[in-house]
Amino acid sequence: MWHRTILTVVLSVALASGGVLPGPSSAPFGPGPALAATELHFLSVARGEPRRQAVLAAVADFEKANPGVKVVLSEIPFDQYFQKAAIALSSGSGIDVFDVDSPLVASYGHQGALLQLDKYYSKENVQDFTKAERDLATYKGKMISAPMGSTSVGMFVNVDLFKAAGLKLPGTDPKERMTWDQVVELAKKVQVDKSGNKIPDVWGLAFQQYDRPYMMLPLILSNGAGDLSPDGTTVDGFLNSPAAIEAARWYGDTFNKHKISPREQIPNLFYTGKLAMYVAPSYEANTLKSQYPNVHWVLAPHPYFKKPVTETGAWHVGVFSGTKHPDLAVALLKAYTDPEPAKRNYKIMNYMPVRESTFKALPETFEVMPNKLFYWEIVHTAIPRPRTPAYREYEDLLRQAFANVRQGADAAKEMNAAAEKINAQLRRYK
Repeated sequence: MWHRTILTVVLSVALASGGVLPGPSSAPFGPGPALAATELHFLSVARGEPRRQAVLAAVADFEKANPGVKVVLSEIPFDQYFQKAAIALSSGSGIDVFDVDSPLVASYGHQGALLQLDKYYSKENVQDFTKAERDLATYKGKMISAPMGSTSVGMFVNVDLFKAAGLKLPGTDPKERMTWDQVVELAKKVQVDKSGNKIPDVWGLAFQQYDRPYMMLPLILSNGAGDLSPDGTTVDGFLNSPAAIEAARWYGDTFNKHKISPREQIPNLFYTGKLAMYVAPSYEANTLKSQYPNVHWVLAPHPYFKKPVTETGAWHVGVFSGTKHPDLAVALLKAYTDPEPAKRNYKIMNYMPVRESTFKALPETFEVMPNKLFYWEIVHTAIPRPRTPAYREYEDLLRQAFANVRQGADAAKEMNAAAEKINAQLRRYK
């Protein structure tokens, strides 16, 4: 039996209301019938405040609409979450609704662990999700998760370092998007090595996630390569194509040839004024504003090779296919992810939205920088990570290949080896 090791919060709001549970044309998350001593178990990643307040608000709304039902909220630290979720799903105990990392939706779908949601959603509700998030929520043509939050990526630029170098700042409009080769040349000019010891005082360029597919795949895709065959059975001719190898080689050159990026990830370089250009997710804007107000920065569009490509995706929420209370579980999911709760979630969490209605409801936020640019990228250039049941293995193997390239290994050798190993994993899921 699965035992929770972290905080379990039992919330119950005893308010009277009657009615029917939500279907495609009913109220989004209630009201429901009074059910005595019914519990729903919500397994969630513990991500602290204010995200926890958004979850609690959804639980309160759900319980108000469904008197007699209480939600048992189990918050699990990220580094323990996936193991705990796997145990709960395997045992069928202590889980009705749970957080799903969006690249793993297909994996859970392959296992049959997620309830199909199509009958609970109107077409308008589904279309309100951004296209990339709709794609991530779908497996074999069926919607099996509901997007909760998203991300985008841009290039954060230190204004003071560019001024000190006498350089013009990169443009902030998508029409002024730089190529990666232009970024390399700019990084060389802004980089500073006062002592001449070949350890720069100011680095030119760095990636926040410097070997994860979330940031590496846009390099490959932008150069005209693919990340997975359309039928999901192979990466041969995609991850090891000439275009993919060229992109990986460019990445390695930033460390080993041009020496504009530190080989080892050094915390807080951008925050402390020691990094000129920082390719990072949208949530870094919140960190900079709240914790590092003295850092002067602008956001430039994500650079490209042949075509602009950015990553997106974050957390979804799903319903366990083995739940004894599917309608109630979906009602709880919708209390957290439907259009009106989604607007509230953004106001509480300041987390990049997944719904068009949220973007449009807050022009004071999404018609000004930097969110204006993040929104533009989500709509125009965002591509989700490959939807495959083997994503966890895919990520680990591709990440190792890029880590080796970063340390000076041959890009062609590494990408071919990664493709062979990933294909072996893909065959396990046929």
